[in-house]
Amino acid sequence: MSDLSIQLPVQSQRRPDLDWLRVACILLLHLYHSARMFNVDDPWSVKAPVLLPLLNGPMDVLHMVRMPLLMLIAGLATALALRTRTVGAFAVDRLKRLLWPLIFGMLVIVPPQIWVERVWKGQYTGSYLAFWPSVLRGVPYPKGSLSWHHLWFVAYLFVFCMTALPLFAWFRSDRGKAFLARTEAFLAGGANLWWLAVPIMGGRFLLRNHPETNDLLHDPKNLVFYGGLFLAGHLLGRLPKLDQRLVALRRWNLGLALVLVPASLLADKLPVPLAYLCYYAAIWASLCAALGYGRALVKRSSPGLHHAQSLAYPFYIFHQTVIIVMGWWMLRFNLPAWTFFGLLTGASFLGTWALCEGVARIEWLRPCLGMGPRKPRSSRAARPSPARITEGQLAAILSDEAR
Repeated sequence: MSDLSIQLPVQSQRRPDLDWLRVACILLLHLYHSARMFNVDDPWSVKAPVLLPLLNGPMDVLHMVRMPLLMLIAGLATALALRTRTVGAFAVDRLKRLLWPLIFGMLVIVPPQIWVERVWKGQYTGSYLAFWPSVLRGVPYPKGSLSWHHLWFVAYLFVFCMTALPLFAWFRSDRGKAFLARTEAFLAGGANLWWLAVPIMGGRFLLRNHPETNDLLHDPKNLVFYGGLFLAGHLLGRLPKLDQRLVALRRWNLGLALVLVPASLLADKLPVPLAYLCYYAAIWASLCAALGYGRALVKRSSPGLHHAQSLAYPFYIFHQTVIIVMGWWMLRFNLPAWTFFGLLTGASFLGTWALCEGVARIEWLRPCLGMGPRKPRSSRAARPSPARITEGQLAAILSDEAR
């Protein structure tokens, strides 16, 4: 056989369905945090003088799925990242993308939220510049001024990634590969994907009397819940046949979610075990439906989606501070409650977006917000060069795909 040179396009390592879901989660998170200034019975750094009880129900639904879906996607993304990286390179990348933005956020992004809260409550009357040195004293919030506030997710994700490194390395061993093969064969049958939810639900039920603190050290309830979602997401990313099951079961999971989510809002009227089963089954059904429909419907990326996902992480880091500062400033105008909510949501979105666009253009700031180096204009404009393989190599690839 002649050694013909055949050109094939380089496959992208990105999953456009996950990019789309991640961007959607961040937008819903922005909407949720904009509403927290107006809903009832929910403490917040600053509250509007007139509250909007109608927001409570929709916010309860958003609360069920927004952060669990983000953590599930984060776990799945680690599996995709490890396809092309060593475990050591992955650890270094997480230090850059998670730990450094967390430190920067605690020192720069979060403190304005604490200052606004204390000014609004009458606990502090000085300027922000006079307040900021208190952050450096290192006294944790609420006694002090050092906190990660909404960046708890970044802290937890970093801990999950680092503690799972030995597991990730074991998955590359012969025994680990055999375990993954058996797990894939089991979970890809019927509705067995639901077995991934059993330890998550069970842990949440057993730890139901523990408060949710988001402080990492005294938060076993969230550690088990989000740690379980992280590992479940990682397995979904490791085992490609599970993608097919998520797609095949997407209608079934959506139908179940549409029944269970409304029922879970009335869970306080059910016996405790049944209430927990209903609530967390609703969450798992919603997550599986979202992943299944995303995989089935979003096949290709686009320049708009690519740009949006590149700004999703800095948007998450910035958004809550922008909402709180802007909402506190807008209190002076005595706006009608629904007008206030609409203007705050829209203006804070545009303000956060503008900040992200600005940061993306400042090379030294990009790592502080978890962004990689900016590609030179010439490489961004150039078309990706195709990989060159021989005809023999192509035949081997096609043979493997056929199996």
